[in-house]
Amino acid sequence: MGIIDGLFFRHQIIKLKLIKEAIENPNKRLPTAKELARKNGVSELTIKKVEKELVHRGYIVSNKKGGTRTMGKFAKEQISSFIASRESFRALTDTLLKHGFTPEDIVALVYDVLSNIKNNQSLVIYSEKDDRIAIFAKKELEHKTGSNVIFKPFDTLRTELMNNVISNKVIVVPFYCYSQIESYKNGLKVVPIKTVHPLEFISPAHDIPYSSRIFYIAASKLDKENALSIYYDVLSKRYRVYIYTQDELFANKHLLNYADIVVAFSWILESEKDFMKGAKSVVKVDRIDDDEGVRMVKAYINELMGES
Repeated sequence: MGIIDGLFFRHQIIKLKLIKEAIENPNKRLPTAKELARKNGVSELTIKKVEKELVHRGYIVSNKKGGTRTMGKFAKEQISSFIASRESFRALTDTLLKHGFTPEDIVALVYDVLSNIKNNQSLVIYSEKDDRIAIFAKKELEHKTGSNVIFKPFDTLRTELMNNVISNKVIVVPFYCYSQIESYKNGLKVVPIKTVHPLEFISPAHDIPYSSRIFYIAASKLDKENALSIYYDVLSKRYRVYIYTQDELFANKHLLNYADIVVAFSWILESEKDFMKGAKSVVKVDRIDDDEGVRMVKAYINELMGES
């Protein structure tokens, strides 16, 4: 990192520390610029530049007699929301680190989110228990509603609802998730939406020959486990059913040569068109199949926009 970059990041870190202090500890007297400079290994000039910027933005107030103090800029509800969100982000960061991501990777992720924040603002939150499926179902919902949608992991959503962190949002979850958050909705607009699984479309009613070799490409390890526990026993009485994750099939591409029908969510098959050329028949399925639910989401969006 060059000298300019190093100075820039030190400047930003000091700024973030003081903003955090102002949010969590309103009306608190801060150490002098000299003390802050010594504690953080920067010059007094850097501290004074940061303080000047934060005075202008309303985070702190500074005068010769009273010194520098944080301002009571935020309401109690805002402070609680900030602290709860920080803890959620800390848990997410720990998870990313455990999965091999570096601190630099996480900073890049934060930068990506913040640099697109205007485009990512949304009145709609989508969640379900399989994060991998939820991320793509969220994109389907965006396409169907014509509105940006935020994805939240289901446990995070439930925690934030319990702590009353979320307001002025439309919450969209599959029917099977609704009962677990219904008691926490606290006046929020919550839409339980119909979701479908690709293997639901494999049945005698679709004139699939007896003993056909059906390959299901699971969206995740969790999806594979669910498919085995929910669909396999029923379907295997009539067909030869094989369930693999994408990674497993990539490692054994030749297996598709034996498939009579390949079944998967639409986004998997669309991203692997070349991979599927050898398949005799392909069945692709969207996650969300609920026109009435989508109309309800649109109506709630318009209602919230009218209130703002």
